[in-house]
Amino acid sequence: MLNKNLEKFYDEVYVKGERKHYTKYILQGTPTTETKEILKQISWKGKSVLEVGCGTGLFASSIAKKGATVMGIDFSNKGIELAKKKYQMSNLQFVHQDVKNIQGKYDVIVSIGTLEHMDNPLTTLRLMKKHLKPKGKIIITSPNWSNPRGYILLPLFYLFNAPITLADLHYLTPLDFEKWAKKLDMKLKWKTFDRSWGHGELLIKDLKRRIPNILSDSNLPKNKKNIEKFLKWIKSGILPLDNSLDHSGALGLYILSN
Repeated sequence: MLNKNLEKFYDEVYVKGERKHYTKYILQGTPTTETKEILKQISWKGKSVLEVGCGTGLFASSIAKKGATVMGIDFSNKGIELAKKKYQMSNLQFVHQDVKNIQGKYDVIVSIGTLEHMDNPLTTLRLMKKHLKPKGKIIITSPNWSNPRGYILLPLFYLFNAPITLADLHYLTPLDFEKWAKKLDMKLKWKTFDRSWGHGELLIKDLKRRIPNILSDSNLPKNKKNIEKFLKWIKSGILPLDNSLDHSGALGLYILSN
């Protein structure tokens, strides 16, 4: 799926409802673990913030409540319409807009789970950097694949062109962000979280649901007993191993600063 097709894709997602579309491991809890992790990274009060890919406005509204002045943009008109209906605050606005058309300078630019969908992530990061104030920060979250979840699913993608995700164009790890930080001449801090999904019991639950669908969509053999044996081996041969490494989590959080 190319970036140009994403507007239609996300319009359909928002009409259907995010909680009906996304795996429950992503959106469990309100606020989600992803939102909580970003919120605690900096003091938001008084900051001018741009959220790129704001969707239906949950995160943008969360930081507006903490005293930031927030502009949320998304190229899904459906998402923006829902955001405007849900969240109405004097320090918060939503605009139907492509990231290529942003204007102004911001203390913080946030993008949650969108960079992996971009045709050229580095080009997008360069654009964001141009719109930062001198001591500004870019805060990104993205699925992290440097863990058993990635080691299991990415061979299916690379060897059989299997659709392991619905809309991702890139499967990123902290190494990608370290490389980009050098090219951008920016400082980088990173961490990963949601470890159980990357290397724990949630991984088993996710794979039990995901693997049969992937095999069916790829016209690969789908033997229920073999899948069960594989999941049993993961429980005994992978889950007992240490999952406390910096890169073990299923989601990565990256802070790029000038």
